[in-house]
Amino acid sequence: MEPKVMETEVVIIGSGIAGLLTALELPAEKKVVLVTKSALGAGNSSKAQGGIAAALGRNDSVELHIEDTVEAGRYVNARNIVTNILKQAPQVMEKLISLGVAFDKNRGGEFDLAKEGAHSSRRIYHAGGDATGWHIIEQLKKRITKNVEVLELFNAYDLVMKEGRCTGVRGKNKEGEPVVIFADATIVAAGGCGQLYSITSNAEESTGDGLAMAYRAGAKLVDMEYMQFHPTMLFARGRGAGLLSEAIRGEGGILVDEFNHSIMKDRHPLKDLAPRSVTSLAVYENLKSGREVFLSIKNVPDFPERFPTIAGRVLAEGINLAGNLLPVRPGAHFMMGGIAANEWGETSIKGLYAIGEAACTGLHGANRLASNSLLEAAASALLLGSRLKHEGLSVEKASQVHWPLSSVPPILPELGELKGRMDEWAGIVKTKENLLQMREWLVNFQPYLLRSASFELTEEQLTIKNMLTVAWMVINSALERTESRGAHIRADYPTESEKWSSLSINWEGGSLKPSIEKKRSGHERNRYDEPVIN
Repeated sequence: MEPKVMETEVVIIGSGIAGLLTALELPAEKKVVLVTKSALGAGNSSKAQGGIAAALGRNDSVELHIEDTVEAGRYVNARNIVTNILKQAPQVMEKLISLGVAFDKNRGGEFDLAKEGAHSSRRIYHAGGDATGWHIIEQLKKRITKNVEVLELFNAYDLVMKEGRCTGVRGKNKEGEPVVIFADATIVAAGGCGQLYSITSNAEESTGDGLAMAYRAGAKLVDMEYMQFHPTMLFARGRGAGLLSEAIRGEGGILVDEFNHSIMKDRHPLKDLAPRSVTSLAVYENLKSGREVFLSIKNVPDFPERFPTIAGRVLAEGINLAGNLLPVRPGAHFMMGGIAANEWGETSIKGLYAIGEAACTGLHGANRLASNSLLEAAASALLLGSRLKHEGLSVEKASQVHWPLSSVPPILPELGELKGRMDEWAGIVKTKENLLQMREWLVNFQPYLLRSASFELTEEQLTIKNMLTVAWMVINSALERTESRGAHIRADYPTESEKWSSLSINWEGGSLKPSIEKKRSGHERNRYDEPVIN
């Protein structure tokens, strides 16, 4: 079947906050196509509960926000990126408020700021109590203009390359027909890869598609060993049943074991508001020792009113709120690594941009500070939109479209098998032995990791193919980093290493083996030192 061909100036892959806000920032005369894997606005952004971090309060400063971010990230953040993005907070909040996002206010009419783990001040703006992402997405969706053509249920799975430049994207439309969209600017805003694990806060769409596409196209990816696990996923009926926002602990919630003893009291100076890597490990170790872990909401005033969405979910799972104990497990939450990009979304490939969770700007370091993700997504969208609106774009037309076909369908594992093995061998705490077992299993699918996707594959096969590709990078990166830092925890290397503080693990040029390089110093586009280990 010959693919349908479309031409546009800008194509955006993903319709979360990063993708939607970029589309809105582009001028009306620019032709834009926005493709999304499911419905417009679905994905991780709409699930964001806690809010957006912005140091705008009277007793706060961007300098304090920077220090909190770098400390949580274990000092491997790109410092000037941290500064440049966090300084965008006033513009981000002004933009969102102008678009109609009604952030919660207290009885005095001031913004009702919350506090979350590892923040030194109350600086979290929230909407609808615990439904911030949904409220933002709803306002952005309403304002999509006529110059933006939205293609829902579009399965994007390969970038189009021509002479080292990205010229668009291949995919299947909702009718299952092959489509090629040619564009001068291709923006990957497709989110993360939490669905690699069985317990995750991530939406079903978060299967690492954007990461896998960029990898196959030869783009540079970095820090793929840094997968953050959230300590408080509601655990009900033998499964993860949704996120319990960190803001609950900011309002007085505490983690306790089955004997109602605090598990964080002597663990960290910040106790229950310690960085996520610390609290997740504490929950994990208690569970491993045979003790159940609960989030006690006994000291959270007016819990159902402050957290209405969460309260409704808890009740729907048959858990009595009056008991004040919510059973929890850690769950895959956020990929700090991703497509190497600066704050404007520029990548190592001309014509290709990456923003949001799909990108790795260096803001988060080894462990994301709570509620910095929405700020980064919005700030990068505004910066990228501003840059592209001043650039003259001309679509790179192709004389002939080559659609990769394969007469032999690949042998792929079941989705449940992949998740189960990642849980067992590459979860919150890793060892060389387990990682090698996972890699040995993944080697069976190595021939398909770099091969272009085929139209003949089903949507499930395309998804699993991408997930295997991302798992390969995660596993091999985790094997290389022989230390524990932030969200990357190695039981066989339990401490931070000075050697690794200045090194990053990178994937580039479609190689099946990563390189280890000196960390980039900041926002320069694709500026890296020479590899020190091959």
